[in-house]
Amino acid sequence: MKINKIMAVISWIGFGGYALFSPASIAVSQLFYGLGLAGFIGFLITHRKWNEIIFAPTGLILVIIAFVLYRLASMVLAKTDVGQIQEDWLFLMALAGSVMFREIKNLNRVLDLLAVGILIMGGYGIWQHFVGVDLYHGVLLEKMVFGYRAIGNYSTYLTFSGFFSVAAIFMVAVAFYSPSRWRRIFYLIASQVSLIAVLFNYSRSTIVALIIGIIILIVLVGRRYRNWIALVLLISLAIGMVISPDFLSRFKQMDQTELNVSYSNSRLAIWSATAMMIEDYPLFGVGPGNFHDRYIEYRASQTGRNLSHAHNDFLNTAAESGLPAVGLFLLLWIMVLLYLYKGYKACPEGAQKGMILGSLIASVVFLIMSQFEAFFFDEEVRLLLMFVWGVGMAVIGNLRASERLTERA
Repeated sequence: MKINKIMAVISWIGFGGYALFSPASIAVSQLFYGLGLAGFIGFLITHRKWNEIIFAPTGLILVIIAFVLYRLASMVLAKTDVGQIQEDWLFLMALAGSVMFREIKNLNRVLDLLAVGILIMGGYGIWQHFVGVDLYHGVLLEKMVFGYRAIGNYSTYLTFSGFFSVAAIFMVAVAFYSPSRWRRIFYLIASQVSLIAVLFNYSRSTIVALIIGIIILIVLVGRRYRNWIALVLLISLAIGMVISPDFLSRFKQMDQTELNVSYSNSRLAIWSATAMMIEDYPLFGVGPGNFHDRYIEYRASQTGRNLSHAHNDFLNTAAESGLPAVGLFLLLWIMVLLYLYKGYKACPEGAQKGMILGSLIASVVFLIMSQFEAFFFDEEVRLLLMFVWGVGMAVIGNLRASERLTERA
């Protein structure tokens, strides 16, 4: 076997291992992710025909580089630990995926492993809702009026809901466009288990994001699937609300908590304190990793929690790295969403169209969730986002390759 083929196999093993373990363990999944990157780099080095490789768009890569460099400058100027720039190695998942995931047969196998991991850990989360035990940490879970808040193996409830929200909506689109009946059923079951697990987590921001994402999905999807998708998702929502009558209780508390600026832990109070931080440090922020210490100085009440982020990705980026950094961050999102949307509109019917649609809708859901939580700085959820970006970009790369062949013909 040629060396570049060996490197490709190593890469696929790594990304397959990431997909399987990502719903359960950030440590194990990142080890496999590292293996996948090592194989990818080896594949690039040993590949003789670079003109055949289609990477992510050059403009997108340049924006990512500029964003990372600006964050690094912010760290240096704030005299913070520059080692925190390692968070941005997660971008490489999208860039590597845009190349490696073009082999659809292998990508399907990776998605099979992701569905297996989602089924196992989503099922575990549903089990937790009724039993109330976190086996990994050996603690009891937060009690609701009926049942308990599912958390999986994660250390925070929001990480669990964020990960499984992105996974659920991504797998729905992939499932309905899959030409394989068994994969269609398998992915659909995985997506609905994931969705119910999110409902049993009771995180309001993720539930709102999913509802909006579902509406957009139903609008974008072809007529052939529209009614079926709506029916399946409505059934899952109904099951969740019937099994857990406590589903809407947290939304009823919002006027007293999140929408009350006098409540020290409310989103409005957090955002107000963050805005003052940005006003004082507009160009380079307080430095990534310094939000926690500075927030103590700006919060209105000293009885509030000591937070490490602003509960909003854009405010968090501005506070830590400055307004130019958040401008680059916004540009990155605009470019990705436009790229995926145009790719979806251009892609012919079939499995790959579902993959682009899944990547697009999962990105929209992530973006909505991130207005209420700093998910881009939550490694488990962000790495899954980079994975689905890689899937979407890889499929668009296949479209670009087909266009090249057509032009040559």
